[in-house]
Amino acid sequence: MDIKQLRTFLQVAELGSLTKAADRLNIAQPALGRQIKLLEEELSTPLFTRHGRGMVPTAAGQILAERAATILRLVEETRVELSSSKATVRGTVSLGVPPTAGEVIAGPLVERFAKQYPDVTIRIVPAFSGYLLDFLQRGEVDLAVMYNTHGVQQLKPEPLIVEPLFLIGPAGADLSLDRSVRFETLADLPLVLPGPRHGLRALIEEKAGDAGIALKVSVEADSLQTLKDLVLRGLGYTVLPLASVRAEAQAGILCAAPVIAPKLTRELVLARSVVKPSSNAVRLFADTLKEQMADLVHSGIWAGELLAVGSTTSGLRKLPT
Repeated sequence: MDIKQLRTFLQVAELGSLTKAADRLNIAQPALGRQIKLLEEELSTPLFTRHGRGMVPTAAGQILAERAATILRLVEETRVELSSSKATVRGTVSLGVPPTAGEVIAGPLVERFAKQYPDVTIRIVPAFSGYLLDFLQRGEVDLAVMYNTHGVQQLKPEPLIVEPLFLIGPAGADLSLDRSVRFETLADLPLVLPGPRHGLRALIEEKAGDAGIALKVSVEADSLQTLKDLVLRGLGYTVLPLASVRAEAQAGILCAAPVIAPKLTRELVLARSVVKPSSNAVRLFADTLKEQMADLVHSGIWAGELLAVGSTTSGLRKLPT
């Protein structure tokens, strides 16, 4: 099996026809058919089901198509990286981020990296941590900032930050960063929270179960912006990291208070794809991400404790101006 065979196979799988693939590749159809047959003999399994309307990949063919696409992408990325000069960083970097973290870090991170490495294409993929884990395992993203779960351990994640969570209410809700509220207070409030598949919701429900209280969830919304808008309209309270409502709290349209007994915290980690080797661009992007997160914590924009190099805690008593 070689690169040329994989490219040929993918063309047939994509078009579902030897005739169409032969036309695109500009080779004779019988020769193309022999190539596919030789590949099937080498792998000792049929790769296509033939019928009157064309060819459909078998289960084995579907697996090969997924792997071949990944292999060819890696070959191209390697070619681009090796053919470029040592002074130029090129290629593509894909980063997965959960919505609550993505809205805080994505903008300044991309701006910072793009200034240093303008020849790198950056792709930001917002998704919940469960999906990000799957994306990493399938090689659909190079890196992911995600909330630590048991399933992440197989990726050997790098700890980034432990962030406290806050009760968020509308203006006039009498919440203050200087005055904590007990977790049991949430049982008396109408809540707007993400759906059950969201890690934040699972954490809050787990703590509620431990405390023996029932939560009154009036609205479920998986969008961070929607959660904030619903609270702003007075339709309930939510629980979020302070950084995700920083602008609204400064404007006085939302207010926040730390939650205690128990204190609610989440650990953010940086995980890397287990099937894609890290290119130079990916490694530099990961370094820039850690630098940017440290800057956000040091400046007080992101409340929490750094777990990476240079660990510090940011102030929680006031919002920086």
